[in-house]
Amino acid sequence: MALSTCRRCGTCCEKGGPALHEADKGLLEHIPMKDVVCLRRGELAFDPRTQSLQPLPLELMKIRGKGAGWECVYFLPREKSCAVYGHRPLECRSLFCADTDAIHKAMAEPTLSREDIVEKGSGLWACIEEHESSFPMTQALRLAQTERDSATAICFELDGLIRREIHFRRVLAEKVGAVDVDLWAYFGRPLWLALLPLNPEFSRYDQV
Repeated sequence: MALSTCRRCGTCCEKGGPALHEADKGLLEHIPMKDVVCLRRGELAFDPRTQSLQPLPLELMKIRGKGAGWECVYFLPREKSCAVYGHRPLECRSLFCADTDAIHKAMAEPTLSREDIVEKGSGLWACIEEHESSFPMTQALRLAQTERDSATAICFELDGLIRREIHFRRVLAEKVGAVDVDLWAYFGRPLWLALLPLNPEFSRYDQV
């Protein structure tokens, strides 16, 4: 028998938080930016429509996961409930696993980007631009994909790029009195973490 109502099993929340759309901008009054992550253009992301990892054609703002995983930070596993249910984003309101038409329509709606959240010309925007130009995701992915035939090799150029980005993040976080994960909405995840699906060897940078 087909489902007619959600069983609140939590599977969708365990797979990851929602992307944020223009319709969700008002919710940012209730959702702090430390709980948001920017997936940068070119970054590999799971597309439920194709059930595969695909490079993002545009950057995407998303409710972040727990730690290095993707389980939604607002999912309460013991209660099988949501910590921000009253302010849940469009994709959460649309998702019903037994009938995916509504969620697919929601996914096609215009999404938020950092330009919608950070004022251009601000000091923060200047930092974002510096990070984008100094540590491009497309360059990191190109170098990482070139080496996929080797389980351990990380070329000198990519190693240097990753280490410089780690230093950039560390200095900035210390300057503003934050931890790196709280800045993911503005700078995305560390390069090594974004590249981890391509090669588990990138986990070595977690200890740098």
